Amino acid sequence: MNGRSQLLRREVRASGGERCGTVLALHSDGADSRELLPLCAALRGHFDVLAPQASRSRNPFLSSAPPDDPRWRAYAGFSWFRRDDAGRPEPASFGDSLWQVQQLVLELREQGVGPVVLIGYREGGTLALGAALALPDLLDGVVAIDGLAPEIPGWSDRFPNSADLPMAEIRADYTDPRGAADQVAKFLEQRRGGPSDGRG
Repeated sequence: MNGRSQLLRREVRASGGERCGTVLALHSDGADSRELLPLCAALRGHFDVLAPQASRSRNPFLSSAPPDDPRWRAYAGFSWFRRDDAGRPEPASFGDSLWQVQQLVLELREQGVGPVVLIGYREGGTLALGAALALPDLLDGVVAIDGLAPEIPGWSDRFPNSADLPMAEIRADYTDPRGAADQVAKFLEQRRGGPSDGRG
């Protein structure tokens, strides 16, 4: 945690070779910052990885069930945002998480780390797609694995998709996000061949 971003995070620095940039890995609902580390480790290239953890406990009141009770699992992990009765992201918690992602990206930009690519899985993918709408000038690419585009009345429809921001939406039901490693690696490799700013 630091002065700009209030999110706890795990950081893995690229070892050896030419650095390709930074991957900002956004976990799914009920997981934590460790979830996408195996996927990121399977990528080709030398990427620094920053894996933030959502600040919301999945159940803010926690469970009174003992850990061996199956009900306890429903309360484990962390969540980027709440959902309304229709299953859409609840605006306040979604906006807060989007702001936190923006602060992380700004922090990386201030450090001059080079290209910044968001990779999100399920709920993290929805947040990544929201960042692609709201922050396209700060990002060099977005990958959403099983993430649905955010549908927030009065907000989502104000933003057109940026034609300049490279994006990949991977639509396969991976129970383990490492199953998408080859597709994510291919996307990142294509970004390396583009202009120096990571776009195109």
